[in-house]
Amino acid sequence: MAVDTDDGNQEKAILRRVAHEFDNRVPNVYATLARHTVALKAFVQMEEALERHGHLSRAERALIALQVALETGCEYCQQVFRLEARESGVELASIDSILAGRSPREPRHAALLDATRRVMKHHGTLGKAELSILEERGIALEELLEITTIISAYTLASYANNLASTRIDPEYRGDGDTGS
Repeated sequence: MAVDTDDGNQEKAILRRVAHEFDNRVPNVYATLARHTVALKAFVQMEEALERHGHLSRAERALIALQVALETGCEYCQQVFRLEARESGVELASIDSILAGRSPREPRHAALLDATRRVMKHHGTLGKAELSILEERGIALEELLEITTIISAYTLASYANNLASTRIDPEYRGDGDTGS
C-alpha cells in the first residue's frame, strides 16, 4: 500500500480552516480526528455539507447531535452540544430534559429527537407504520436522511472521542448552567 504524502498537507489545510472557524484554535475533537486524515476529512466534509446544504436549523442539528452524544456515551460531545444548543436559542429546560433522558416540551424538537432515537435504535430500518407516524409529526423522509447524516457525522466524532479519551476543551466544560 502506497503512502500518500499529501495526507499531511491535507490535514494541515483542514486544521487551518477549522482554526479559522474557532478563533484560531483547534478544538480537541478535531485534533483527535486528525490522527487519521480520512477521519478528519470525512467529519469536516459532513459538517460543512450539513451547515451549507442542510434544511434543519442550527438548534435542531445541535439537539440531534446531543441525542447522538447521549446514545453513544460521549461526554465530550454532550458538553459541546449542550453549549451549542443553548447558544442557538434552545431553552435550558429543554436541554436539561434531553440530558435526563426525557423529551423536550417543544413539539418539533420532541419529534426530531424521537426520530433520531428510532433511526439509531433500529439502524435505519423503520417500517411503514413508523415512517407514517413520523410524517404525521412533521418529519418527512428528506429530514430523516438529514438526521441520518447528523447521526453519521457525530457517531464518528463520538466514537473517536471515546476511543481516544479526548479531553474536554475548557470552553466546553461547565456546571450544566449555560445561562440565558
